[in-house]
Amino acid sequence: MKTYSYPQHVKEDIKEYINDELDTGTFGLLVQGDEDTIEDIRDTLFNEDSVTGNMSGSYTMSTRKAEENLVGNWDLLEEAINEFDLHVNPIKKGAEWCDSLIRCYLLDWCFSEALKEITKQETKN
Repeated sequence: MKTYSYPQHVKEDIKEYINDELDTGTFGLLVQGDEDTIEDIRDTLFNEDSVTGNMSGSYTMSTRKAEENLVGNWDLLEEAINEFDLHVNPIKKGAEWCDSLIRCYLLDWCFSEALKEITKQETKN
């Protein structure tokens, strides 16, 4: 079984969200590097189920799929728990919660990388 690449998938979900949900004006401000726009979108993405699953508590809406995503990614889960200074038992919280937590943990880095790729693409056009 191939290990699920959280960074790759979260970054692609962010790019898809930006492409599908942002109006032209907001997209323009984002590409121009407007700090308020960047912060607003980052905050929105943190609670966006199609990116992190944080709002509902599940990105996959499937315990089985979340479990599959976690295989080989226990180190990321541990990093996320430590980063957010959580004192929880991830086993009791469940696979969907763990999957969503990793996505939230990686959001800032993935957002920055997605923004770099989008900006680079826009400057080519």
